[in-house]
Amino acid sequence: MADAEAAKDLKKTADKPADKPARKKLDLKDRNAVIAQYTPYVRSIAGKIKKTLAKEIEFEDLVEYGMIGLLEAAERYDSAMGANFMTFAYYRIRGAIYDGLRGMGWMSRSEYARVRFEEKANNYLAQVSEENTQAPGEKTNDQVASDIANAVSNLAAIYITNLDGVEGLQVKDENAIQADETLGNEQARQLVHRAVSKLNEQERTLLDLYYYRELSLQEVGEKLGLSKSWTSRLHARVIEKLHRLLRDELDVG
Repeated sequence: MADAEAAKDLKKTADKPADKPARKKLDLKDRNAVIAQYTPYVRSIAGKIKKTLAKEIEFEDLVEYGMIGLLEAAERYDSAMGANFMTFAYYRIRGAIYDGLRGMGWMSRSEYARVRFEEKANNYLAQVSEENTQAPGEKTNDQVASDIANAVSNLAAIYITNLDGVEGLQVKDENAIQADETLGNEQARQLVHRAVSKLNEQERTLLDLYYYRELSLQEVGEKLGLSKSWTSRLHARVIEKLHRLLRDELDVG
């Protein structure tokens, strides 16, 4: 019954045209001011990452990658959502630095998988938190706590889907891994494939674009004809459904 109601809800979402909420987008002048103000923040993040890397990697290269992430964050930031800009920008800056390192061939597959998981998990939890704060009078504290607990459980679905996506990207990994770990990863990937095959076309497309083709949620929304906010909601619901399917697959196994 729950899946039937969710399917109806998702169909309404698919049929709904991309909404255009009033955004308080930063104009070019404001963006430049933000960049000037938060460059030290970028350098701080780059400095922490540099301590974990080989000495051959130039610090200024990391800063340059981080500035790309800051520019993207400043472009996408919407103050109407109430999020602090530093919080909003952190994962985009960090992700851009690691993207740069991957492009340079300096990052192992396992390290890249960890970074991607952190970013996607943060986006998912932010959406769950937003949904809870948008209707504070409609849920009790116990219901909110239950929603958060369920969301944390759903991170397992994000983790193994993300792992499968990284494997598909053929990211170079210089760090040798144990044979039993390789076997475990392959079993997890097969589990994901079986569960994903039971999703509808729109749900599969969303996962393919976001986890396997590395598009942002905004870019996924453009492909699906949905706004970023609707795409985020759809992603959260797909993850909940995928978690149930994965659990069923494990029970069968």
